[in-house]
Amino acid sequence: MTDDRSQMMFDILLGIQKDLGQIKRDIFSLNLRVSALEDHFRGTLTTLYGIQGDVGDLKMRVDRIDRRLGLNEAEH
Repeated sequence: MTDDRSQMMFDILLGIQKDLGQIKRDIFSLNLRVSALEDHFRGTLTTLYGIQGDVGDLKMRVDRIDRRLGLNEAEH
């Protein structure tokens, strides 16, 4: 009877150990995926900030051209 219980407990613990191993692998995989998403998001933000800077520069140039040509009808 004791051997049966020991074997049953051993089997249960072995199953738990296998499940934990799979969970560890899944978490590692998810960490890699989240890191990749963070890197991609960071790159997207960098690109967006660059575009905003370019648009700001172009707006300043257009405003300067408008002033030189006297095309300022009204403030916008």
